[in-house]
Amino acid sequence: QMSGEDEVEVSDKDEPDGDGDGSSDCPTVRGPLTSLKSHQGVVIAADWLVGGKQAVTASWDRTANLYDVETSELVHSLTGHDQELTHCCTHPTQRLVVTSSRDTTFRLWDFRDPSIHSVNVFQGHTE
Repeated sequence: QMSGEDEVEVSDKDEPDGDGDGSSDCPTVRGPLTSLKSHQGVVIAADWLVGGKQAVTASWDRTANLYDVETSELVHSLTGHDQELTHCCTHPTQRLVVTSSRDTTFRLWDFRDPSIHSVNVFQGHTE
């Protein structure tokens, strides 16, 4: 028996929207497909590169890493920042990555030419 305080009230708005076919909209519990390991510090940000086969991560270990997510292999370790990274972001249609750091710089990494990758360093905010 439940006391009056423990009773749960159910209304129509709690019912899942459906077309009456009797199917349940239960949430799907998913597990990771792989773990991408190589950072020595906290991973603070991650983003997908165009095409969805590679991902970039930014860490407090002062590096960003580019991974092949199908093989879980590290493709490039992006080094050069003097302090912890604060973010990374990819271009939606080009193979470009931006990383930012507490060292007040941000870097533009260019992976459009598969044989080489280049980096441009920019000064960010000082405060």
